[in-house]
Amino acid sequence: MATTAAATGTVVLVDAALAPYEHPDLRWLVRKHVLAVLQDFPTLSPSVDTYTSDSGASTVLLNARGLLTVSSALPPVLLTLLLPREYPYLPPLAYVFPATPSSASLSLARDHPFVDHRTGRVRRTLPYLEDWAVPRSSLAGLVRSLVGALRMCHPLTSRFGSVVVHATTTTPVEEEEQERMRTALLDELVSRLGRDTAAFRGHVDEDIHAMSSIQGSLRARADAMDRAVRDLEDERMRLERAVTASLSHRAKLLAWLHKTSSRVPDAGAAPLTPHAAAGDAPRWLESKASELAVDDTVGALGHALEDGELISFQEYIKRVKVLAREQFFHCHAAATSMSKVTK
Repeated sequence: MATTAAATGTVVLVDAALAPYEHPDLRWLVRKHVLAVLQDFPTLSPSVDTYTSDSGASTVLLNARGLLTVSSALPPVLLTLLLPREYPYLPPLAYVFPATPSSASLSLARDHPFVDHRTGRVRRTLPYLEDWAVPRSSLAGLVRSLVGALRMCHPLTSRFGSVVVHATTTTPVEEEEQERMRTALLDELVSRLGRDTAAFRGHVDEDIHAMSSIQGSLRARADAMDRAVRDLEDERMRLERAVTASLSHRAKLLAWLHKTSSRVPDAGAAPLTPHAAAGDAPRWLESKASELAVDDTVGALGHALEDGELISFQEYIKRVKVLAREQFFHCHAAATSMSKVTK
């Protein structure tokens, strides 16, 4: 009767503690996990405590706490299982400490593969925690896996650094169980190393393939840049030849200007006018007037372009070309008339 009442009180406590938890549709599964671990490990008992995370946030969580016997040859440890609000999709938080305050001479071993000696928290390196998945994983399975791991590598040491072991001798059955657990953990470690090696090799092959593709694209870009540099060098040489030819033409033009300027009459001499040849005077005047009129027209077009009165710059260039052609013919006519006068 007392056992039934205690079980009923446990169920009521668990249901009340699970009220604020997420995933209300899975509360039956959480309740099943809690009752199963309490049944398989009677030394654990449920309670509700406030948990403060590393970020400083405080949350009221359901937990199971009690002494956990690893083996008759090893001292028990105080185990605390905290169920986060996202349980069962997040694994529980497990903490391991020395069993009683009288064990002040005992402490958590440094560099333990599964337990952090500063906080007592069980690391995710424990295979069961690392492979936690719903609905395969459970609290009872976690505790059984933790017992096997701590039996092979106990977390408590004396103040002198040696592992604490009870004076009782182990039975052949316990030795066989320890050997079986050691073999299973070693096999699991070897299989994990093999999987990690294969995954790492696959990633390395992918990286090599990606780097090869990048190398090919970089080579293509390098070839394109080399072609561009060669084209620019050819363009530079072509421009140098053009500049040389322009300088040669400039020298010829300067020589022609110097030659023609020497024929200009002195200021004291009588100016040459079309009146010297009466027959060519009207033609010279008409050509000279047309030439000056073209200059005025080009100037007017330039002012109109600056003021935005023309249609476009292309229209301005077109009109200037037409006017320049007309001015050339007028200049030629005036020069012909002048040559006849000078003769």
